[in-house]
Amino acid sequence: MVVYSNLPELVEKDIKHIYLSPPISISNVSDPCQDVPEVRQVVKKLISLIMSYRLTFFITTKGDPRFLFELPGFIDYEPKFIAITIEGTPEILSLLSSGAPPFHKRLEAVEEISRRGINTIVRLDPVFVHLFYAIYGDKWLYQIKEIIRRFSLAGAKHIVTSTGRLSRRRLPGNRKSSWDRIVAIVKKFSNIAARRMENEYTFDTEWRGRGLFLRRDLRLQIHAQVKEIVESYGMTYAVCQELGREADSEGISSCQRFPLPFSLKQPDGTFNPVPGCNGNCYNLCRDKKYPPCGQPLLTQTKPFKISYLRKPLQPHFEEHQY
Repeated sequence: MVVYSNLPELVEKDIKHIYLSPPISISNVSDPCQDVPEVRQVVKKLISLIMSYRLTFFITTKGDPRFLFELPGFIDYEPKFIAITIEGTPEILSLLSSGAPPFHKRLEAVEEISRRGINTIVRLDPVFVHLFYAIYGDKWLYQIKEIIRRFSLAGAKHIVTSTGRLSRRRLPGNRKSSWDRIVAIVKKFSNIAARRMENEYTFDTEWRGRGLFLRRDLRLQIHAQVKEIVESYGMTYAVCQELGREADSEGISSCQRFPLPFSLKQPDGTFNPVPGCNGNCYNLCRDKKYPPCGQPLLTQTKPFKISYLRKPLQPHFEEHQY
């Protein structure tokens, strides 16, 4: 493991060179809540920095983020949310992420985070339905329902699900590709389920990070079933990055449910959330000549450029806002 102890300092350099800040995702490369003192120390320092600049952020983790409660002001800080990832039942977690906290620990974390009033998402992600079927047979959907029931009782208000994006590319050190690894696990329990998986995952270029996805008609079918269960427990449901909005609950502004607006730099160097922005540029602002943040380039589907955040705001911004 490599810990970049100077990460907060590098982030601060970037903050000082931008006018407009997107919500900061703390989880893109590795889990920020691993039970490693050096990791937790750097993450606490980074989040303290983010809060001092009043930026919006979110954390996605399989670990236990409750060590962040030690930071002054963290619990009440807004806007933010925490997403806890659950790939399945306790048995499935032992197969897919044996090094991460077990099911009951993740459940405890969701319960306490929710009780503290922090916006909490459960990422039932990814759900490999062939693995569920291989282990549980015809009762596979009941197992998913039981997961959802337990997290609803723990206080979760929103669930995000995916059916997984896999790759045939081997990992460094000539390790198995993600595709080969999952198929091999499924095959341990059921050759029939493994063959079905090999037939029902296809290469898809429609979504960001192209790869092997469950066939689209099956994706829609699975998400419709899981959405019905989620909503029956009074929660909202969404799909990220493998469908449009057709499987999302009504009334939510993005797949993450909780708005995380872009932020504008103030004269003192700190940032304030942009009124009327929820951070979901393409869906909210693609038809607006002057979006609330003042940067219409962010509404395009073209690759993002850091220069979009460094340029002065559009000249009509203040007039448009006020």
